[in-house]
Amino acid sequence: MLQITKPAQEYFLELLSKREKNTFIKILVFFKKNILKGKMIFCNIKTIKHNDIKLNFNKLKIFIEKNSLKFLENVKIDIISNNLSKKVSFTVLNKNIKNINNLKKNVNIFLKNVINPKLFNHGGSITLKNITTNNILLLEFHGGCQGCMMSKQTLQNWIAKEILYNFPDIKDVYDITHHKKNKFSYY
Repeated sequence: MLQITKPAQEYFLELLSKREKNTFIKILVFFKKNILKGKMIFCNIKTIKHNDIKLNFNKLKIFIEKNSLKFLENVKIDIISNNLSKKVSFTVLNKNIKNINNLKKNVNIFLKNVINPKLFNHGGSITLKNITTNNILLLEFHGGCQGCMMSKQTLQNWIAKEILYNFPDIKDVYDITHHKKNKFSYY
């Protein structure tokens, strides 16, 4: 679960004390141009969505956008201070590197034996690029699948379902391919 150090909690409370009443901190994590990014924002209680998740840390309440929580499971938020400024630091806690290495090996075998033989029919393939420390699979399409208009549907409606069914430890599957239609793209 997300950890926020005492100094970070105190810093956030200090920042919130300078804001209007009913202002909270919200954390969002998202993909932008195939890069995982995050941001912390101040928001009024009226802008909190019904499915946002509220985490309580002593006096501090933090809201997490529902789809962002899976990226923050093994993260510690801290404050780095120097003489003139403070900086928020997000650190991934590497608790399960051995498990991830075993999972990578098994996922690669699964992709080779189950997924890629069917993608080869369209002149394509998919490779495992990485598994994050919170078990999110990052895949990349190649050949006829790279730039194919149907790759998103193929991932969502078939590949992700197969992987999530066969590997219950995987929390989600993302395509990090830089898709650009080319002469090899199937559709």
